[in-house]
Amino acid sequence: MPSQAIKPTSLGMTGIRNNDTWTDGLPICKLSGVGMSANQMYREDGTPCSEHEYEDRSIHFCLDQPNGTYLYGVFDGHDGAKAAYFASQRMPAELSFEQLTGKTSEEEVKEVFREAFLAVENAFLESIDPKIAERTQLLDKIPDGMSQFEAAQKFPDTVNRLQILDQEIRGGTTAVVAMMHGGVLYVGNVGDSRALLCKKDRSGVLKVKQLTADHTTSSHDEIQRLATLNLQTTKIKGAKFGNHDLTRCIGNYFMKGGYKEFDILSSATSEPVIAEPHITCLPIDESCSFLLLMSDGLYKSYQDSTGSEQVNKEIAQMVVEQFVEQPTLTSVAQTVVDKVVRLHHDNYLTKQRNVTFRDDISLIIRNFNFQLRGALTPGATSPRPPPRLLPRPQPKEYLSSSNSEDMTLREDSDVLSGLPDSRLLPGIRGHRLDLLEGAAHSGDMHPTDTNTTSTESSDLQNPSLTQFSLDEDGRILPYVNFDLYYQAVEDAREAGLITDSQIHLYK
Repeated sequence: MPSQAIKPTSLGMTGIRNNDTWTDGLPICKLSGVGMSANQMYREDGTPCSEHEYEDRSIHFCLDQPNGTYLYGVFDGHDGAKAAYFASQRMPAELSFEQLTGKTSEEEVKEVFREAFLAVENAFLESIDPKIAERTQLLDKIPDGMSQFEAAQKFPDTVNRLQILDQEIRGGTTAVVAMMHGGVLYVGNVGDSRALLCKKDRSGVLKVKQLTADHTTSSHDEIQRLATLNLQTTKIKGAKFGNHDLTRCIGNYFMKGGYKEFDILSSATSEPVIAEPHITCLPIDESCSFLLLMSDGLYKSYQDSTGSEQVNKEIAQMVVEQFVEQPTLTSVAQTVVDKVVRLHHDNYLTKQRNVTFRDDISLIIRNFNFQLRGALTPGATSPRPPPRLLPRPQPKEYLSSSNSEDMTLREDSDVLSGLPDSRLLPGIRGHRLDLLEGAAHSGDMHPTDTNTTSTESSDLQNPSLTQFSLDEDGRILPYVNFDLYYQAVEDAREAGLITDSQIHLYK
């Protein structure tokens, strides 16, 4: 990393002037793109306006390019942006100063990753220690048992100062952080921001898998954890702790050191809201297509607008569609965000669903080997020519989703582009049916890419070179023959590679 970068102290960021941050010295990862949108509430006439400041923060850095160490993160702040900003600055510091040196096993790296989350938590709480101490001193000036109304009447200056301190202490943030190190992807999270990995299975089918755990009062695992702390599950299930339902986060002092002040948490035998991350690791190989990190504002806004029960799958499908349409990863990410924003607003205007507000949205896309429309192929000097277009199949969900290690193709889940990968139909009648990786429906057309001999390929891309024939009315006969294609699909059905219910997608 650059020598000019300065490690932050526990009480703030040293070496910062004006609006600069120490992470300005870190190189941005060019294999990633970011999309974002500020929160919106809707007036009666449908005009959107922000309810509060933008509280999300994100990072996408190359920490050590020679060794392939990259760091990505989305931090969704609540009750202010200060915790999210602090975490976005501190997390790279906890993983950039030789903490990973000599760590070769996955368990060693996972422990460094875990400690980084806890170090960020401790550093943030240390940074607000002076405010916590001042608050404690002011509370001692107010007699026990005095109501808030009486305190405001007799000690107005003290109460006003307490309100200011409460606001400054209250802030917290979720965190979903992905680190690539030594050819392995490590993903850790606290809160309800998510990481989705899209990869191909052994049959070449693109699937989406959630790598994170949602830490909320709606999570069965979290409710069971809280139950072991002497909290009643009937009270905490679906409940809100303050202004949110997070059971794990960075910061948010009142739900941690001050949890005894809340009736719903006062019986806990230890701090109920923690910063211990959920960590997943898996090797990065050629089956990995792309990674998505997102704040809950993205998937919840989409779910609120559609009522979908397969949000991960459908958001990933939107990303795939934009890979075909957009020339850069940033434009892919921003277009997906804009589509969800527009969908949410349209639902308010049409009153199809009861939506009146949406939260901040952040989306990071890290590409592994998915083909962008404007990207160069290896050895090429100009962008790859656009694929030929075929009529789009009837609308259907293309990605299958799974939260388990065994991601099998279910009968109601089809190949991403509506067609099988070439490995599904190897050597049928001497022909291969290949797809442009990531091809998906767009507009009214469906892009594909067909591998043939060099002569066949030239003729298909340049119809004017084909010898045309005329029918009896003088019209040009069709110059593309789909007989081999339909025969290949039929052979695939007979071989059990696709089902009868999927045939309509291919014909």
